[in-house]
Amino acid sequence: MTLSKGARTFLEYRIQPMHDFLRALSATAGRRNPARRRHRRALLETAEPSAMTTIHEFAVSEGQEWVLPVDDGDFEFFFGLDGRSLDGWEPPVMRRVAEGEPVYSDFPWLGGHAPLLRQPAVDALAAALRPYGEFVALRGEKVWLFNVTNVIDALDEARSQIVRFDGGDILAIERYAFDAGRIGSAEVFKLPMRASPVFVNDVFVERVRQAGLRNVSFKPVWTSGTAID
Repeated sequence: MTLSKGARTFLEYRIQPMHDFLRALSATAGRRNPARRRHRRALLETAEPSAMTTIHEFAVSEGQEWVLPVDDGDFEFFFGLDGRSLDGWEPPVMRRVAEGEPVYSDFPWLGGHAPLLRQPAVDALAAALRPYGEFVALRGEKVWLFNVTNVIDALDEARSQIVRFDGGDILAIERYAFDAGRIGSAEVFKLPMRASPVFVNDVFVERVRQAGLRNVSFKPVWTSGTAID
């Protein structure tokens, strides 16, 4: 697949390669035995509903279709989404990456920080998502950006594994830990940092599953009381 220079930069610096994710997932699964899984299920079944929550981020799956800006300069706009409303903003023109044999997705991939939805996803999730942001129709390819305006300063920096610039600003977060009390019952949120991923809880993930939306993947990044490697 031939991508522009801006798209290549986007891939190299902002998205974890899929094979790394699958390898890590496989290694984690290998460390878990059936007895341990049964024990964890038993704990979940007996716990109070609010006693445990898992936070996920969107993940790209193998072969999933991509929708990218036609103008490379618009990548910077998507990185800069900071929770402010986009009311009155002129949306960029988008294109579906047609090289290869991309697999249709109700959430075509642009990045975990800027979820895109096709019409079936908007129809199924609009009521649940509106308290947390706004839908912005993009031009060109028929997709909507969900601009998350629910920004929560919920990162537990002491328990997270953070890579910082020399000046102290956050460069990357290798392992997340959150303050569950600050998140509360929010199904969707982002952190007050540049290019923050959009995070969702188990309730939202289940909504997607129940709606039967196609080719949408999530990666668990934290469960209350634990950290996920």
